[in-house]
Amino acid sequence: WGSGRYGQLGHGDQEDRTRPAKLGREVFGGSAVMMVSCGGRHTMAVTEVGRLFTFGGGNNGQLGHGDTSDRNVPVEVGGARFRGARIVYAAAGSLHSGVVTSEGGVWTWGRGLYGCLGHNDEEDQLVPKEVEGELGGGKAVMLAAGSAHTMVVTGDGALWGCGSGEYGQLGVGDRADRWAPVRVGAEEAFGQSRVLMVDCGEDHTAAVTEEGGLWAWGKGEHGRLGHGDERDRLVPV
Repeated sequence: WGSGRYGQLGHGDQEDRTRPAKLGREVFGGSAVMMVSCGGRHTMAVTEVGRLFTFGGGNNGQLGHGDTSDRNVPVEVGGARFRGARIVYAAAGSLHSGVVTSEGGVWTWGRGLYGCLGHNDEEDQLVPKEVEGELGGGKAVMLAAGSAHTMVVTGDGALWGCGSGEYGQLGVGDRADRWAPVRVGAEEAFGQSRVLMVDCGEDHTAAVTEEGGLWAWGKGEHGRLGHGDERDRLVPV
């Protein structure tokens, strides 16, 4: 439900919906949907058998179908795009997308501005491309995407980020952009605790550790970091 301007509701039109309207299993190859992620103009859905479907705005290739066309119904991003691996996690940013595979690999596509795709450039990608040779050899377990930055959690509890650093949202102590993933400190950056999950706002980031701590950094306007002020934070607090 909500705005359907770009087809992001998946109902075959561009109409708004003010109440929930069901997308049945039949539009997802007969499988149950296990998770969903919403971006600025597009939607991603992962099914129980590890297939990925995307729909909505495709102006920067964020749907992963090899073009910049919108889709107003769910369309599968073929498994061949991921060398046959199952998808276990998906994240939609404003105009880019990313997934984690069952093998711990990270694939990103869509708008590449500020290096948010992690491919060491700022090129748009119209189909999924693997982030290679990064993450310190760790296997990804989840990721999150903001307006122009991407954060990845690996199985050893490390946190990595790439893309825009204008407000400190990468958490690495400066405002520089990073075109390839960099580690956010080490365990000491989170009170000697491993990171379990991360999420991105437009220009800020938050993480939860296995000890139950909540850490936030990046743009502090309107108090969104929860630290009692509106200051930006360049490292996790």
